[in-house]
Amino acid sequence: MSPLQTSLRVRAEHFDTDWLKERTKEMKHELRIHRKLWEFVVIAQVYEETIGKGGMALGFGCGREPLPAWLASRDCRVIASDQALESAGDWIDSSQHSSGLEDLPFEGICDEARFRELVKYAPMDMREIPTDLLAGQFDFTWSAGSFEHIGGIEAGLNFFLEQMKCLKPGGIAAHTTEFNFASDTSTITSNDLVFFRKRDLESLARRVEAQGDEFWPLDLVRGDRPADLYVDPHPYTGPYHLNLMVNDHVSTSILLVARRGGGS
Repeated sequence: MSPLQTSLRVRAEHFDTDWLKERTKEMKHELRIHRKLWEFVVIAQVYEETIGKGGMALGFGCGREPLPAWLASRDCRVIASDQALESAGDWIDSSQHSSGLEDLPFEGICDEARFRELVKYAPMDMREIPTDLLAGQFDFTWSAGSFEHIGGIEAGLNFFLEQMKCLKPGGIAAHTTEFNFASDTSTITSNDLVFFRKRDLESLARRVEAQGDEFWPLDLVRGDRPADLYVDPHPYTGPYHLNLMVNDHVSTSILLVARRGGGS
């Protein structure tokens, strides 16, 4: 098991751990030092360590992730959501959008019968979570690189706060997003893409705690291996892809975890 107890940024050292290698194998991915692989795996590891098996999970902006099938392989009932087809735009062109179960991978990850029994699909606007899903019925919520795309800094932070209402007391939210580690002032703040700064993440942590939930402490330490120090420029074909540059801004992946208040 890994010592996941913080909201932490991706580091090259994680790719040497047994937990990352095991989850990667279970998801039928190739082991490589890439932040998107880390995002899928670290979310799964949070579930592994906090829930373990069973329960109900709700995923946002799922695209064509392996996580719904992986969770079903753990006997977890899953609602996998993505934006409605008519508003998906470029995500369809880049094959990163799902419009139904047929777009979610499961082969080699989960038995097909179990997958179809346990996983349901729902179109959803992350800015307007349906009321019936805000009734505190889920053990686990997640998104992998999604809430930085829904309308700016405040929209992303508001999403995180709102989705906590989907969880049962003691339920766990595990979401990855973009972290601007080079500046706490200048950043990307468009409606289509946000690089959250340290100040934004610290504000989120305070707001989560203020509404009675528990935010796992931020661990923003950067590793010192070559992969940690390398910043991959467009078109992102470098030897490592943990950090990337967009225009004059740099970002990496960060995991944010919170527990719904009222649990044991």
